[in-house]
Amino acid sequence: MNETARAAAAASASHRPAPWWVWALAAVGAAGLVAFLALVGVVVVPPALANLRTEVASAQTPMVVGSEAASVTVVVPDGWLITRQDDAHATIATPDRGMIVAVELSADEPTQAATAAGVASPLVETLASGLTVAHGAPVAAADQDPTTIPALVAAVGPVADGPIVFSVSSDDLDRYRPALASLLEGVKP
Repeated sequence: MNETARAAAAASASHRPAPWWVWALAAVGAAGLVAFLALVGVVVVPPALANLRTEVASAQTPMVVGSEAASVTVVVPDGWLITRQDDAHATIATPDRGMIVAVELSADEPTQAATAAGVASPLVETLASGLTVAHGAPVAAADQDPTTIPALVAAVGPVADGPIVFSVSSDDLDRYRPALASLLEGVKP
C-alpha cells in the first residue's frame, strides 16, 4: 500500500458516522426550539396586533364612530386608550385599565337600546348637551355567564341613525363614575 492509500484509509477511518444518540439529541433540540418559537408567537403576536389598532386619545382628535354618512363624535379624555374593531365598534380604556368601555352604534332609541343590552328598567336623564341618556345595570339572562355582564350600560342619543351604546366593565365603578360622566358628556351628534 502506498502513502496515498494509507492516508486515504486513515482519513476515512477517522470520519465515522455519528452515533444515533447524537442525532436524537439534535432532533430533540430542534423540536424544543420550534416549540419555544411557537409559544412566543402565541403569547406575543396577538397583543402586538391589538396594540397596532390602539391609539392614545387626545382632545384635539375626538373619536369618530360610524360610517361617514352617519357618524358620531366622542371626545375621549386625554391619555385614554382607544382600540377600534371596525367603523361601528370600539373599546375605550382608562390609562390604568380600571374601566373598559365597549362602544357601538344602535338603530333603536336610547331607552330601547339600553333595554336590548339587558337593562330591565333604564333610568332616563338629559345630559348638559341636551342629549338623552338611558342607563342602568344590566341583568344577566339565566343561561349567561355573570362574569360577561357589564357593570353598567348607557345609551346616549339621538345621534346619527340612533344612539351610541356604552357597555362599561369595572371592578370599582364608583371610582370611575366622574370619568364615565365626562365620557358621556363628550358625545357630539
